[in-house]
This record gives sequence, structure tokens and C-alpha cells, in this order.
Amino acid sequence: MKQSLFSNDPMYKPYIYKGLKGRYVHFEATSKNARRTFVIVYGQHATLERIEPILRAITRYGDVYAVDNPGFGGMDAAYKIKEYPDLKFYSGHLEHFISEYIPKDRQLTLMGISYGFQIITSMLGNNKQLCKRVELAISFVGFVSYDDFSMPLSYTIFLKYFMSNVGRTRFGAFLFKITIRPALLKFAYFLARPTDVKYKSLSKTEAQTYVAKQTWLWMANDHRTHSATAYDFWYKNNLTSLRIPVDGIHICVPNDHLFKNSIISSELNQMYQTMTTLNLNLDNHAPLDVDTPRKVYALFPATLKAMLVESKNKTAVL
Repeated sequence: MKQSLFSNDPMYKPYIYKGLKGRYVHFEATSKNARRTFVIVYGQHATLERIEPILRAITRYGDVYAVDNPGFGGMDAAYKIKEYPDLKFYSGHLEHFISEYIPKDRQLTLMGISYGFQIITSMLGNNKQLCKRVELAISFVGFVSYDDFSMPLSYTIFLKYFMSNVGRTRFGAFLFKITIRPALLKFAYFLARPTDVKYKSLSKTEAQTYVAKQTWLWMANDHRTHSATAYDFWYKNNLTSLRIPVDGIHICVPNDHLFKNSIISSELNQMYQTMTTLNLNLDNHAPLDVDTPRKVYALFPATLKAMLVESKNKTAVL
């Protein structure tokens, strides 16, 4: 595992799935009144460190668990054991984590960030027994179908048409490994700055820090896994036929530069037992670069805060 910006905090613990080495974290509830047990699943281009402010913001409502996805966050990729990183693979990985690492007497609140929610939905749609343990499924700017995207042309050409098609092959991934270097990535971000809502709003010093972190994320993730999962959710994955007996919340960004939120909300209303849609006051896709729990908590809609206070659990695991 590459080191760089990976945390040395002892809260980050070793995790193994099918021989693949990664990490997980468990942050205990910070309030005596907290009752929920959360399992958080990040999407692409992320690490546990990147979502830590989100994890810690949620601890006021309960215990919080999160785990690496194979091929992301520095964890070994599925290709290492000759498996393909599709939704079936990731669903099995998430089921394993829940069954082996979460107290079995807990009712669960599952939160998926972006692609992470597609993993959660796939797992629940194919495991009705597990649905009985889930009191709430939260889509944090999530999606469920290739029809949900509406991206700028610059994103579509480079990421969808080029990177996902080329990088998912063994040879393409090898080319990316030897050509995608920090200097090239920084130059690419410089060219994309006019269309990057987050980047173009930053000062010079802030922009340098932002690009350094983004570059590290690209280097920390497995290029072939990144490309293969992107190819699947842009061209193949469509979960809209699933019917899931679980209540849900869809937290979306009205001006999201990636998604057709009205379509996603309609799909989720059909798929889940009930679905509440809430808006997040942001100008871009997700608050992954918000750097403190306090700032993350300030972004939560009041309705979400009220809903998370209630739970079928009598208390969080303290």
C-alpha cells in the first residue's frame, strides 16, 4: 500500500477480503443519545481519509463503520485474485464486511456516497434477508443507472469515451500506470480548471493543495479498477428493476454537474419502500473536500438531522 497521505491513526485497522489487503475504520458515537449504527461506503476517487470528516460528523448520531473498496483507497484490486470488480463482487465484499465486523444485533443505517450507493442498492436488491437488518439506506449524491448521467462534454470525451474504454483493458491499464504521473495530472487539472466548480473558486495556495490531493488520489487508486467500474456504471449498470423493502433518503445537489437528479429521484421512489429526497446546498457533486466535521454537519439539511435522531436501536454501541 502506498503511504503518502495515508493516515497513521490507530483507528485505521487492517482488513482482508479474499486475501485482498485493505483497511477499515470504526468511530464510536460521540453522544449518549446516539442510537444508530452506520456503515458508510465511498465511491470512486476516494479513500477513508478523504471521507473522514463525513464519518466524524455522523458520530453524533451513532457508531460509524467504513471500509475500503478493493482497488480503491490503496486496497488490493480484485484483479489480484483474478476477479472482475463488478457490482456482484462489491456486493459480496460489503456483505462480508457487515457480517464479520458489525455487531449482529444492530439495525443498520447504510450510506453510499455516489457509486457507493449503487453498491449498497445492488447488495440489498439481491439479499432480502439482509434488508431486515437495514432501517435506512441513504443515497449521498448516489445513482442507480447509466441513464442518470448528464456530464459536461469535456468529462464525457476524456473520462467516459477514452479513459473508461482504454483503461479497463490489461494493456490500457499498463499504459496508464507508466504514463499517468503527478506532473501530467497537475497539467490536466490546470487545463480543466474553467469547468471544475471546486477548483476555479480557490485561491492560488488552496488550488495547489487541492490539485496535490487530487493527484495523490489518482495515484492511490488502481487505474484498471477505476476504469472498469466507470465503464460499467456508464454503459452497463441499471438497477431500476430492483424492488427493495427498505426506507431511503436521497441527498442530492440541485446543480450537480454529473447527474439528472429528477430522474434519479423518480427511479428511487419506484425502487425503495419509501424515499425522501433532500437537497444539499453545494455547487458541485459532493462535499468530499470539506475539511472538518463541523463544516460537514453544517451542510446537512435540517430534515436529515431530525430523521437521524430516531432509530430502532435502543442505543449506539458505546
